[in-house]
Amino acid sequence: MFLEEKLRVKGKDYIMTDKIDVIIIGAGIAGITTAYYLQKNFPDIKYKIIDSRSAVGGTWDQMRFPGVRADNDMYTYGFSFNPWQGPIIGKGQDIKNYINDTAEKFNIKKNILFDTKVISSSWKINQWTTKTNHKNFTSQYVIFCTGSRDRDKPHLPKFKDENKYQGKIVHTQNWGDTDYKDKNVTIIGSGCTAITMAPSIIKEAKAVTLVQRSPAWIINIDSHEKSSRRYKTFEVLKDYISSRFFKKSLRKRIIAADPYYNEATTPSYDYWDQRPASSLDQDYFRAVESSNVTIERVGVSNWETRGIKLQNGKVINSDVTVMATGGNAQLLGGIDIFVNDKKININDTSWYRGMMFSGLPNLFAHAGYINFSWTARCEIVNERICKTIKYMKENELSSCTAKYLGEKSKPSIQANYVLRAMDKFPNRTYKFYQNYFVEYLIFKWSKINDGALDFKR
Repeated sequence: MFLEEKLRVKGKDYIMTDKIDVIIIGAGIAGITTAYYLQKNFPDIKYKIIDSRSAVGGTWDQMRFPGVRADNDMYTYGFSFNPWQGPIIGKGQDIKNYINDTAEKFNIKKNILFDTKVISSSWKINQWTTKTNHKNFTSQYVIFCTGSRDRDKPHLPKFKDENKYQGKIVHTQNWGDTDYKDKNVTIIGSGCTAITMAPSIIKEAKAVTLVQRSPAWIINIDSHEKSSRRYKTFEVLKDYISSRFFKKSLRKRIIAADPYYNEATTPSYDYWDQRPASSLDQDYFRAVESSNVTIERVGVSNWETRGIKLQNGKVINSDVTVMATGGNAQLLGGIDIFVNDKKININDTSWYRGMMFSGLPNLFAHAGYINFSWTARCEIVNERICKTIKYMKENELSSCTAKYLGEKSKPSIQANYVLRAMDKFPNRTYKFYQNYFVEYLIFKWSKINDGALDFKR
């Protein structure tokens, strides 16, 4: 950690400003991928990656709950330029080490500023000024690699009488040093995180109650499966497309093929209306058969002194209550954005190809798919960003701004974290397809100056 750099002039302190070509905000998968493609396409480029954490990894540095792992295959989640060499599903710490090793292998890490919080980014006089708690930077471009989740404030549903409860409440996003061994544990939630962590908790807790108001679709993954990036890309997208066009027949086929599904465990929504959770080598299905596990299919009413009371009146004794209730959606890391001194509300903008926002010159941002690998989209978006910068250099252009175009934004998935955050997303969307094959071809072959961008010298 370094001290704030200041220049003292006539008795006043001024935070020093460095001028570089590109600022990248975030040192997770998106940030490392962005740095790689910038270096590949522009060997002499000067850039900095800024991250408020003390290590690379983003999500994989933050998430420390028991059993944390990827919920999709590493063939598509790994970097194409540094393929993953481990099993098909990576453990959290192994993924973090993999990201760090990639940053070191391609000499990216020397350009990262850790423990540095971005306060704001402001566009004025054809440049961005990025203010941090240590020093300021001016640059021609800013690339946000902050994901779409609020890292500081997860989704914590509020139930009555929380002040009465004498146990510990912990959200999976802020696990810390939570001790659950030989204790009565309640896990609230039925999404990917709840299904992933349950087997690890069940192994060491005294008793576990899973409060799942509504069941989720769960797929099993064989840890010994061998495949390739190309085949998994085809398989996953074929599965998703089938779920869109053959909803009823696919639903029947899944239920008939898996004895786990019955009247109590079958979701009310169709397959892929929400992202399916993953069980590894049947670990979740076996774990919930344990005699110390109870599953409750009803919501929470209120807190009690020693636990929680369900809406059916049943009281659950709970020393540790785990809120596996997901995150709160957030774009651009919640950082204040200004254009010519005017603060920008992202909800007033249009989302250009899921990588730019109308009215924000030379600002790019990564967003993922709900049906495919985050990393795969980061790579094709970065190729498009580099093509855009090359076009601007070749034509001696100083700025590129997306126009306010597109259709009214609609939820891409019927997940609660998306539905409750629509006012935090752009109100219009222009050609942002939830389809990797389509975007791969469009980003590769379509013109940079496609009529939806305003270029200036």
